Amino acid sequence: MSTSTNKSLSLATMGYINLIALTTLFYELSLIRILDVLWYPHFSYMVITLALLGFGIAGVFTSIISDKQEYGYKTLMWLTLALAGSYSGVFFLLNRFHIDFNVFPSVAYLGAKVLLVFSGLIIPFFLGGLILSLLFTKHADRFGKLYFWDLVGASVGCLLVPLLIPSYGGPGLLFVASALALIALTLISRVKVITALALACAIALGSFQLFFYDKGDYLEIAFHMDKRGFRTLQGGRILTRWDPISRIDLIRYRDAYVWVAYDGGTQTSYYYRFDGDYKKLRDSLPEKARSNFWDKFVFASHWLKEGTAPSVLIIGAAGGQETKAAVTFGARSVDAIEMVGAVIDLGKEKYATEPYNNPVVNAVRGEGRSFLRSSNKKYDIIQMMSNHTTSSVASGSGAVSPNYLQTTDAYKEYFSHLTENGVLHINHHVYPKMVLTAARAWKEMGRKDFEKHVLLYYGGQWYNLPLLLIKMQPWTPEEVAKVHDLMHEGFQRVHNPLEPKKSGLDPAFFTGTLPPELLAKIPYRMNVPTDDQPFFNHFRKQFGPVSLKAPYVETSIKALLNDSIRHGLPMDVIHLIVTVGAALVIAIVCLFGPLLFSKVGRAPWSGKVSFVSYFACLGAGFIAIEIVFIQFFHKLVGFPLYTYASVVFAFLISAGVGSYVTDSTRLEKKKMLKFLPFIGIPLYGMVLLYLKDPLLNYFLQWSTYARMGAAVGLIAPLGFCLGMPFALGIASSYDKGKGAVGWAWAVNGLFTVLGSVLSILLAIYIGFTATLYLAFALYVLAGFLLPRFAGNRV
Repeated sequence: MSTSTNKSLSLATMGYINLIALTTLFYELSLIRILDVLWYPHFSYMVITLALLGFGIAGVFTSIISDKQEYGYKTLMWLTLALAGSYSGVFFLLNRFHIDFNVFPSVAYLGAKVLLVFSGLIIPFFLGGLILSLLFTKHADRFGKLYFWDLVGASVGCLLVPLLIPSYGGPGLLFVASALALIALTLISRVKVITALALACAIALGSFQLFFYDKGDYLEIAFHMDKRGFRTLQGGRILTRWDPISRIDLIRYRDAYVWVAYDGGTQTSYYYRFDGDYKKLRDSLPEKARSNFWDKFVFASHWLKEGTAPSVLIIGAAGGQETKAAVTFGARSVDAIEMVGAVIDLGKEKYATEPYNNPVVNAVRGEGRSFLRSSNKKYDIIQMMSNHTTSSVASGSGAVSPNYLQTTDAYKEYFSHLTENGVLHINHHVYPKMVLTAARAWKEMGRKDFEKHVLLYYGGQWYNLPLLLIKMQPWTPEEVAKVHDLMHEGFQRVHNPLEPKKSGLDPAFFTGTLPPELLAKIPYRMNVPTDDQPFFNHFRKQFGPVSLKAPYVETSIKALLNDSIRHGLPMDVIHLIVTVGAALVIAIVCLFGPLLFSKVGRAPWSGKVSFVSYFACLGAGFIAIEIVFIQFFHKLVGFPLYTYASVVFAFLISAGVGSYVTDSTRLEKKKMLKFLPFIGIPLYGMVLLYLKDPLLNYFLQWSTYARMGAAVGLIAPLGFCLGMPFALGIASSYDKGKGAVGWAWAVNGLFTVLGSVLSILLAIYIGFTATLYLAFALYVLAGFLLPRFAGNRV
């Protein structure tokens, strides 16, 4: 492929690159949402690895073949047609070959099936990456402008998935991706018949699915796993909704309630049958608690506050049982916050008109902490019951999902929004870690005697839901007796605030800090999560099973850790193991493939090691910064999915502009100015980090979309600088040989994979802030490496 001139960069070429990049990221995010439902969120994280593996192989392939043969528009046409077919082909692949990570006869069988399915899933990434790397190699002298259109397309693809998924559903988006690829084909086709056929097929693929949606249904992929019995019971399914956050299925489970299944059974809630007679319901309690609620711990705080007309906040209102409890026991106002808006809407309209249509209830689609931060309102009861987001896209990282509802910073916000004698009511797994986290927050707020403010019950159930009640004032004997009157049957009192010396927890738990000797005895991680290290759910300390005889291991913790081990493999971290293994494969392919088989790799030239190291720094640094900023801006935007879309869009679009400016100004030829991005990235990043909290607190009072706009505005200058180094590196090295562009593309992809895993692991152990400083250091190092391979261009 010969190097082109600027005139050959037609609008059609730039639009074509834009659409190919759009479909690739669109497919990636669609596949993540599909696998959230078919598997579990942490497994679908591996889609990112597959994407970068596909890009890396494509880059290596381009590096090897670019000096051997010319490739014209016919080659691109065939590749684009194959790409369109591969997107739709994934629908049939996942319907034909099922992977059940819970039930499999052997590790070898699972490995073979995973390899087969992943090989099919990677094909679209390889084809998309090959098209882009071929074009980047051909137009290497105009790489900055082409990279701009690539990133703009990717940023639009990031926004389209949450916009289209309610209408098409996850599987339907695969056919939308095919339609978009066919539209890209029309931009390069020189045959009118092919253009017309491609356009007609695109319209057909994009519209035929709406027929299913009009009938209240979606295209389906058969479920791979029987999560909570969902696959077995789906014959009773009465409705499906693909919310931007989660897929929601309503299943007629029993006469008393409708099962609300999130993401194919990953999480669960219920719409209980209720005639709206609150007096009748109250008179039936607590004897008939399980006919109207999950169990009596659901209404423990409302039982305690009965007769005081409390103001109540429910975080994660779901099917409405906590809200119904608040109204039943006489709440004067209830703010019910639920992130998955479809659950609220269905509750209001059809399946649970009470309590969500009750005049004292304010049902809001939102994120709990964001709602709290945007108001100074204080509550008598703040309640949460086992809520966390299941979606990989929503969580923003996927590898080890953060939980921002269980951090010291979260507890401080809960405590500061409670009235003088208010109660925090939580049902969530692993109560020793909950108490430790809450105690640390209590201490950091300058409060004392935490053990006198905690009442804790546990029923020994497998489903991990103890009852934790934290009162802002010390418990009185009358209050303790009232709750015990409700809870004494079927539940064990682990901690009595009136008799703290008889507690089932060591006194150190109530100080917020455990001594090293106690930490060493507990067979799971007991680190105190903060917003900088929000990994409450990262418990595993050992790959083997834990024993009930170990300190602070009860039934639910044993089930949590041991039931995830299949044939000796800990399935809760298997995605990290697979990702690291895949990265090693990519390393061999991306580093040694060009060295052995490509002309540019075999040829001796000055700075080859610096060239590889430079693009490695860019790959690892960019993904680390992106992941950390997704977590940081969660505090501002609130909705995890909106946070993800805003942050990724901001980085991609602004990086594209930076790449365009680099190309337009021929920055690689400026002796000093070319180093500005390597100074600007750490400088602006550290300033933004320093001003982050006051800026975010200022913007919190704005509307959701205004906060998203503020996030984009704050990130854009950093993204602009981040877009320059890659274009600078290509402009400074493509004269080494036509394969240099493909090799750079491959190395960048490899270290993006490694960087994504390492940034999460580093965040667990040293925090997001320290991880961000390391990412900035990689860009400084890249600035030192650039002159070592750029030669006379720098």
